[in-house]
Amino acid sequence: MTAGAGKSHTLIALGHAAVAAGHRVRYLTAADLVETLYRGLADNTVGKTIDTLLRNDLVLVDEVGFAPLDDTGAQLLFRFVAAAYERRSLGLASHWSFEDWGRFLPEHTTAVSMLDRLLHHCHTVITDGDSYRMRQARARGGTRPQPPENPAKSGDFQLATSGDPNLAIAMSANVTCPGDCSSRGRQSGV
Repeated sequence: MTAGAGKSHTLIALGHAAVAAGHRVRYLTAADLVETLYRGLADNTVGKTIDTLLRNDLVLVDEVGFAPLDDTGAQLLFRFVAAAYERRSLGLASHWSFEDWGRFLPEHTTAVSMLDRLLHHCHTVITDGDSYRMRQARARGGTRPQPPENPAKSGDFQLATSGDPNLAIAMSANVTCPGDCSSRGRQSGV
């Protein structure tokens, strides 16, 4: 897990670019999204809540996997992703690699099904790097933190985008590159 690699910053910048291009954009954290969906579930309006969110051309969901989801939360998130699939553009940022989504989603099949929809139309950009905040702290005289247990994966994240009109952005730290990894830092097909 790498904090400060620019996942949220990139997600927000994509949102700004979409707004500048005339698109309607909604930004939420995954916790806010799941909480909103839970409220819809409680008053029997979850379908309407999802439809309202999907009136936006692009929905950006940050911090996916920051906190584990229970079965109901995972199913609500899956329902949202499934409703958006091939209808609306989604942007997701997470510090978990795709193969580790089972760590915050209680059911492996939910993770696989969700990723199947998210990654179907996407291209991937992988960026390496230390935390920007840590680099700034070291420049001010701070010390370097201890290396992670798996340094080969440290600092990676993926940015996956799809073609018009369906945009799926899945950003995740510590990701292994599917296929040819020689295009690190540039777009490559998934």
